[in-house]
Amino acid sequence: MNSHDVSPGIAEALRTYLPELTDPELIAHVEERLRAAATAHESEGASGSCEQKPDLPEAPAAYDPSLDPDGLFHDYFRHFVAPGTGFVRNAAAQSPTIAAPRRLVDDFVVHQTGLVSRLMIRTLVEELHRRRTAGLLDGETPEERYASFRRWTNSPDGHDELTGRYPHLFSTVGRQVEASARYVVEIIEELDAVAPRLSALVPGCGPEHLRVDRLVLGEGDTHNGGRSVAQVLFTDGARVLYKPHPIGAEAGYSSFVSWMNGRLGTDLPTVAVVPTGHGGFVEFIPTEEYAGEQKDYFARIGTLAGILFLLRATDIHFENMVSCAAGPVVIDTETLLSPRLNLPEAYDDGAASKAGALTLRESIIGSGLLPLVVRSGDDDHGMDIGAIGYDTGQRSPYKSLSLQNPGRDDMFVGMVTTTTTAANANLAVQRATQLPVNDQRDIIKREFGRVLRYAADHPDAIVDAVEEFLGDVQFRHVNQATIFYTQLLRMATHPHAMADPVVRAAVLNRVVLRTGDSPAIADAEVRQMARGDVPYFSYTARSRALGSTDGTVRTDALAEPPLTTVRERVHGLNETVIERELRLIDFSFVNKLPTDQEETGFVPVRPTGRPAVAVDRGRFVGEAVRIGERLLATRVASTEPRHPATWIAPQVTTDSQSQWSPGTLGYDLYGGSPGPALVLAGLARETGRADFAAAARSVLDPVEEQLRGGQLAEQGVSVGGMTGMAGTAYALVVARGLLDEPDAGRLGELARELARCSGAEAGTDFLSGMAGALAVGLALHERATDPAERAVVAEAVRTIAARETEALGGLGLEDPRVTPYTGYAHGAMGIAPVLLRYGAEFDDPAVHGLGLRILGAVLDAQEDGDRDWPRVWGEPERSYGWCHGAPGMLLGALMSNTYAPGAVSRSVLDRLAGLTLARGFGNNPTYCHGDLACAEIVGLGQELVPGLFGAAARTGAGDGGTGDGLDDLYPRLFDEVVERYGQRSDTKYAYTNSLMVGEAGLAWSVLRHLDPGSHPSLLRFA
Repeated sequence: MNSHDVSPGIAEALRTYLPELTDPELIAHVEERLRAAATAHESEGASGSCEQKPDLPEAPAAYDPSLDPDGLFHDYFRHFVAPGTGFVRNAAAQSPTIAAPRRLVDDFVVHQTGLVSRLMIRTLVEELHRRRTAGLLDGETPEERYASFRRWTNSPDGHDELTGRYPHLFSTVGRQVEASARYVVEIIEELDAVAPRLSALVPGCGPEHLRVDRLVLGEGDTHNGGRSVAQVLFTDGARVLYKPHPIGAEAGYSSFVSWMNGRLGTDLPTVAVVPTGHGGFVEFIPTEEYAGEQKDYFARIGTLAGILFLLRATDIHFENMVSCAAGPVVIDTETLLSPRLNLPEAYDDGAASKAGALTLRESIIGSGLLPLVVRSGDDDHGMDIGAIGYDTGQRSPYKSLSLQNPGRDDMFVGMVTTTTTAANANLAVQRATQLPVNDQRDIIKREFGRVLRYAADHPDAIVDAVEEFLGDVQFRHVNQATIFYTQLLRMATHPHAMADPVVRAAVLNRVVLRTGDSPAIADAEVRQMARGDVPYFSYTARSRALGSTDGTVRTDALAEPPLTTVRERVHGLNETVIERELRLIDFSFVNKLPTDQEETGFVPVRPTGRPAVAVDRGRFVGEAVRIGERLLATRVASTEPRHPATWIAPQVTTDSQSQWSPGTLGYDLYGGSPGPALVLAGLARETGRADFAAAARSVLDPVEEQLRGGQLAEQGVSVGGMTGMAGTAYALVVARGLLDEPDAGRLGELARELARCSGAEAGTDFLSGMAGALAVGLALHERATDPAERAVVAEAVRTIAARETEALGGLGLEDPRVTPYTGYAHGAMGIAPVLLRYGAEFDDPAVHGLGLRILGAVLDAQEDGDRDWPRVWGEPERSYGWCHGAPGMLLGALMSNTYAPGAVSRSVLDRLAGLTLARGFGNNPTYCHGDLACAEIVGLGQELVPGLFGAAARTGAGDGGTGDGLDDLYPRLFDEVVERYGQRSDTKYAYTNSLMVGEAGLAWSVLRHLDPGSHPSLLRFA
């Protein structure tokens, strides 16, 4: 379809609601769908408005304020629910199972009023604002004007205007209410049909006929025409659940668990079920604290994890597992035997990142049972949705709609952050205070490994049991996270979407951004959401077909029958697979490990009388090689050379170091794959081993090609510092030097790309902003020896400096406190020395002067009381790392004096040196905010300012004035902290490959100690 065939309305909708869509085929596909929506709307209009009127509701009665005491329109919404109550009332009255028909009707009205409110409230508020702005509301107060608006909504004229402007909204409400009413009738009929059998689902219940007191809808998302899980409450207080889909998976899962209990000697609880014609009734599991000891609870979690892994279970998050006195119980088992989709060829086929993501998705982590943090963006600290990671009181990563100022004409619908309140009685990791987190994890690993080793020893029996109990039942495929669908459904309630079918279709067709590789599935998603449902897809164990309410979506949607996939999993179990899964369990617990164990306790100054520590070169190299060999063993290789290798590890982002969730490493130097690649290159130089060099190149070659070719920028990778392209470029140049792989054009092309991508949006600091990019540019300029290439790099450096200066506020900026922080990585002290260096080396006194002003502001921030510097200007918090606080500020001061001699006085240097020794060490082992950085900064201080640490080191074994107590600083740090850190310390730093906060950094510190000339300082891009 050609773009000139697209109407202005469709083109505008694409630009507004699908700006991310760039693939021509997908654009054409969506254009066709939007055109179909517009055509259908025009056809409805051409058929005559009178013909459409019967689909629209009658006007409500005159407004009665007594029926709207809270000003939330509930009386208005109830009017549109009323037509559906007749179905429910008649069915309930005729049922011998229903004890209180009126109560069922009341439950239906309450439930539907809430759902209708979600559909209508934004449109009503929009109309309220429209009439208020036009001066069409009577009254002196906001409350009186709201009442005026309500009189209009309930008047014949107001009703005609609203239904005329939003016919789709009102017809949607009518269809939803009718569908829900018919669903309630369906449940009543199912109850009548199986009533004598329901006592089997109620523990302790006799054979007497149970009578229904209430029917509570809305337990979960709606699917397949407004259906959702319902609670059935009986007159004696007992209850069961009704599930509106085939429940063979629930029955088969419980049978398989019972079968495994018999073979493993375990006693995991199961759930009783009663199938019906349309779905089935399921035993209600009361949420109760586990009656046994905490260690036994986590043993049951380990067994459950093993069973779920064998069954390829997904979506077993905090809402789908509860705990009772007998232990944890999975209450939604629709997502077993999870299939692999049959997808078309894609650019990232063969990429290690894709292979790693698949490994995680199909691992025990993908089940959702273990701690699992999800985030809505880089700035969000995330929410743990894992069945044993979730806890109440967490901030949701996604905002919700909230009606503010109800009952007034200035009411509005706002977006608010909510906290979690749902309780499931699961013993959350952080609440199991009787058992250390490390022990919880190890118990889970022990029992998980026991299940998998049993399966590895008896694969045929396991597969036969799976086939017997689950081979002929229906499962659910969750194509996208439910929150994604619910957000689109919420967007579709916007007044513009309710009034314009093209806008509505464009919003719903945003599914192609995630499902565009399968248009048939995307179309099915849109059709279901257009009916107000969260999309529901089904599959069976022996088929490749994917179905939905509308029938088969694709006969070949699955890569293979799910039973085949499970068979391959079970028969493929061996110690390598089991150890990999056990390591992934370690990763899932990383962000739960206690932080008090991170302290190394390292003291930088050697006590008096203690001999200096000596470590021979072989021991140093041996430790670095040990780390390197682990990197080799865990590397995920790409099968296509255009994609870099990567590693699966806890992901570290400087924006949210509280996350640490397992993932594949990215392209940044701070926590991504260039860090391990740099270490491997250093090891190749040190040892001469070809395998280290080849592994380094498997990252460096494709990353360099993508960076120099502009692809990283196209992917949205920022230019800044250690977390962006600049740090990656620096790692490439250093690693190529270590591998002795010069390239005549490399420095110029890298510098040009950094300059091209520089801009205010990148930020201004050293770690993630343009100060870091400028520092890298200066390092490239220093390395350039060819005059022509040096000129190219120089021009790029000038561009970056100009853009950094502009982003800071210009040469004449009023306030030199240019960032919220004072320190080095994130703050002003990291910016000043870079500007000073640029000003000195490029003969730019104006920029040099700006650097001095920023430096002066930092120095002036010293507090009189403790003579320390705040982390944030004027605030009481203090920090002691490279990133924030005295050690990083000392580094900045030393660098500043290099390019502006005397800018920082000796007294200030002495104070920063004293704080670094007194507070910087012993906190953790890392470069970012721990011992490695402090040791390197102390070494630089000793080199640049002889005697700087003399006074601070007088407790050492030396003469009291030369700092002899520091002469073995790194060997002692190596001996006490670095060597075999991961075996001695069970902290999050032992599980990540990050250069700045993980094992790669430990190895780099060793290599730098052995040969600082070849392994430069990453802390300052030396």
